[in-house]
Amino acid sequence: MFGALFGKECKQILKSLVYYFYILVLALFLSTQLKNPDWIEEIEGPKPNQEHYGMKETHDKNVIMGHTLASLTEEIGRESFSTYPYGFYKGVAPTKDELATMKKIIESCTGKSWDRILEEQEKYYEQFDMTDMSSSIMASENYQVKPREDLTYADFQKNMERVTKIIGKGSYYEKESYESGATVPMSYEEALKEYETMRKHDRVTGAYMRLFCDYAGIMLAFLPMFLGVTRCLRDQRAVAMQVIHAKSVSSAKIILSRYLANVFMAFLPVVLIGFILQLPYCYYAHTLGFQPDYFAFLTYPIVWLLPEIMVVMSLAFLITEMTDKIFVVFIQIFWMLAEEFTTVSLAGHFGMRLALRWNTIGATQDYLAQRQDLYWNRSIYTVIAVLLIAFCVVIYEKKRKEGESLYAKIFKNRH
Repeated sequence: MFGALFGKECKQILKSLVYYFYILVLALFLSTQLKNPDWIEEIEGPKPNQEHYGMKETHDKNVIMGHTLASLTEEIGRESFSTYPYGFYKGVAPTKDELATMKKIIESCTGKSWDRILEEQEKYYEQFDMTDMSSSIMASENYQVKPREDLTYADFQKNMERVTKIIGKGSYYEKESYESGATVPMSYEEALKEYETMRKHDRVTGAYMRLFCDYAGIMLAFLPMFLGVTRCLRDQRAVAMQVIHAKSVSSAKIILSRYLANVFMAFLPVVLIGFILQLPYCYYAHTLGFQPDYFAFLTYPIVWLLPEIMVVMSLAFLITEMTDKIFVVFIQIFWMLAEEFTTVSLAGHFGMRLALRWNTIGATQDYLAQRQDLYWNRSIYTVIAVLLIAFCVVIYEKKRKEGESLYAKIFKNRH
């Protein structure tokens, strides 16, 4: 019985225009975003005497302080600060007194006058061609304002807390932000070691599929929701609720067959698109003389993206069954936007993010160091998805017995 219901649901999805809209949007987004010839150069490995070997994250406290003070110097100079309270951008323009206070903080941390700091900043940027994009990016990535030698990290943190109180929440000067945003240039030896790790572990395709999952995860943070909402509202549009309520099939079988069919059909295009986009990288791996990971298009999305689809779909089912309305659309879009605007790192630091970021081709050593965090994150979201759909079964059973949604009851009781 369950297998027949599952198959029927899959066939119904194939008849839905919303499903083809889902595939089209996902395919267009991924195919346009995942075409960058520079990635091929990174896969080919570093060469001696290159101008730049990329950046790596560092936990060196002196570097963290240097980058943070550099950012503070530049934003004070612009008299404008970028913050993301509650996930949305907010520009902050401090008063003259507040700017003067922050200049004193900079002077206290560096042991230099504000004018001296500006002179050193100007001399630093004169070394670069700021009309060239790559040169200007390199200049910005490497710019640091060195703290004074006797500045302790604890004192630095207290000063950044003072800055945060002036600017407000969501700035770069909160501990979580500045400790995850410090990078330093890699040497040739470090880049070569990173490349060898990528060859051994990722075999090219693994590195590419992490990038694929990064971009796909952005879209899957909300797109599957439309499939879930459409399915839950289909019976209501067809005026079929009374027939469904009278059927002998259990609520668990009905909801689980619908849910699993939607999860399967939402995940299937992800795998197929990943397989197609991975093919050129299989070829490049062969040209470099080693065997690619042919199943990366499947293994990475199963671990990385399937739990995300499950959570989004289960939330769509639950909220829609509770309300018979499309409220979940606004909830999910707000969740997705809040995550994107509060991102402190585009490569790792997974925490409890729904859409996990790894916006780089490679960084294999960093990935291996954070892989357990990824597994933990995805395990938690899988459990959450199971709990949400179990609650949805309970709500659906109540609707079958009482004939209306929880939202309808609350609304009716107001009159």
